Amino acid sequence: MPIPADTLPFLSELKANNNREWFNEHKPRYTALQAELIDFIDKLIGTLISHAPEFVGIDPKKCLFRIHKDARFAKGEPYKTHIGIHMVGSGHRADFGRAGFYLHIEPSASFLAGGAHAPSSDWLKRIREQLLISGNEFEGILTDKTFKKYFTELEGATLTRPPAGFAADSPHLELIKRKAFTVSHPLTDEELTSAKFLTKFGKVFSVYQPFMDYLNNA
Repeated sequence: MPIPADTLPFLSELKANNNREWFNEHKPRYTALQAELIDFIDKLIGTLISHAPEFVGIDPKKCLFRIHKDARFAKGEPYKTHIGIHMVGSGHRADFGRAGFYLHIEPSASFLAGGAHAPSSDWLKRIREQLLISGNEFEGILTDKTFKKYFTELEGATLTRPPAGFAADSPHLELIKRKAFTVSHPLTDEELTSAKFLTKFGKVFSVYQPFMDYLNNA
């Protein structure tokens, strides 16, 4: 199942006409697209459930981010030119207190991603403590050949020195120094609009899932 047919055309046109007048004129079109996206997200959730039951019962409407920008950061362009979909076990798109799975749809710049993007200090400390105990397991996930095929590198900022409470000779120090733990997998427009996209989506998640589970176990 591909993304709704009007998704990429609408976003391309919005990028060229990022103003309230154009959007209001095309609001019925966006409303129709939004309804299709919610149906599409429901199919995504069904695919996730086949791998991880923690996604059972989440509402697709609560996974879709608003297209309106925060007014503080709009800078004359009031609308996002991408679609953001965040599926997380709690069911709410804005829950970044655990690892979920994120789909970013943007012409020629789409991707799947997940992890601990901006973990709370408590969660980050727990991840670091877990790395002291079972860092070999996490290293094994990151160096797995299939994982590396889909996610080429671990993303996120890192400290230059060991964090407070961790010795300079701690095992897995380079991981412990990290301030975030995220990975992403690029998607082409052709993949998004392919009838086989759900299969692709499920495959990428299955590779990502051990990474997600390790972070959430912390």
